[in-house]
Amino acid sequence: MSALVWVGRLAFAVIWGAMLANIVWPFPGKGFPLFLILLFVLVALHLLQLLMFTTVYREHIQWRRGDFWQIFLFGVIGWLAIVQAQPGRKKQHD
Repeated sequence: MSALVWVGRLAFAVIWGAMLANIVWPFPGKGFPLFLILLFVLVALHLLQLLMFTTVYREHIQWRRGDFWQIFLFGVIGWLAIVQAQPGRKKQHD
């Protein structure tokens, strides 16, 4: 599962790169507004996921500061990485 998490992170890095490249170097034709709308949808969905995960699992998951950014940037893939890291985090604090 760890390899799939890294593949997902790489995929989201490419997606974020394309979205941000559209802002810096606007794509020709209808590409600019399309990618701008997709960027807003991506940000809105990842913020909604962050809100859901933090409110539902606040007591059950040991959170770190970077976890919030991980969910914002990678969505469900970031959540899987956080869940995967939990056994190691609990051992450090016990």
